[in-house]
Amino acid sequence: MSSKPQTSQTGELEFPSEYFFSTEIPIRKIDLSLDIHVSFASVLDLVMEAHLQFFQYLGYSVTDIHGNSIIFANASIQYQGELLFKDKVIIDVSLNNLGEKSFDLYFRLSKKNRTEKVSLVKIRVLFFDYKERKVVPIPSEFRKKFEGGKFVKQPSPEIGKGSENILGPDGFVFGFRKLEVWNLSHVFLLHLYELCETWKDKVEPSLIEHIKSISSLLPVRIAGAWGTRIRSEKVKNILRAKVHLEELRYLLILVADLGEVDPSQELDDLQTINSHLKKYLNKVRTGETRKIR
Repeated sequence: MSSKPQTSQTGELEFPSEYFFSTEIPIRKIDLSLDIHVSFASVLDLVMEAHLQFFQYLGYSVTDIHGNSIIFANASIQYQGELLFKDKVIIDVSLNNLGEKSFDLYFRLSKKNRTEKVSLVKIRVLFFDYKERKVVPIPSEFRKKFEGGKFVKQPSPEIGKGSENILGPDGFVFGFRKLEVWNLSHVFLLHLYELCETWKDKVEPSLIEHIKSISSLLPVRIAGAWGTRIRSEKVKNILRAKVHLEELRYLLILVADLGEVDPSQELDDLQTINSHLKKYLNKVRTGETRKIR
């Protein structure tokens, strides 16, 4: 990957200039050391939670990434500020330095809408085959997702005074953009739009426009489900999103059957999005949706 790092003020760690994912985690009493501030161990716990959410966002389980697992080789932590009870820590996640068998995960922790620094963490990650009990090369499918630009990168905002206005009033990670299923569908949409450009000479223009039109409705319906506080309306929007997903699945199958292009990876991606839609629908029906913001 070619993301240039941002130089930290201390020069000890650097966070890449672009990142892939953000999450927000509230600080609990149990996270505090001596009932004062977040402990060393709790910072690592927060990072572990963020890394699990990141891989779920990518559509993976950390124990099954194209048949392999990941392990941590080493970690570097730079502390920059306190986390107190009821703080909401924003964790930006970036992936960089894809090598033959390893890559680096970066975690930048901040609070108060990114106006206060908390810490920087860098972890060297290896792919590991537990059957063979050895480190293995990074799966080509995993590498292609990043080197091919499939996952959209966000410019990393500055941390500090004035940064609260860089990403708008919700600071990127709040509202519907916090939903894993919305992020997956949004990234899928951007990828599909790029893919449609490469299909122009192979697929009927009217079919391409229909694919683009249907795909754009998928994240729209998910955002609509988040936006309403009426449960029945939430359910309707999610079910409409599932209808659009199935329509899109058929259109991609049609493109494949016409024999001009191969959208097999995109069909797999729709399976992942559908799985997350089912989870979101279940949360709505059990009244848990407002816990995921």
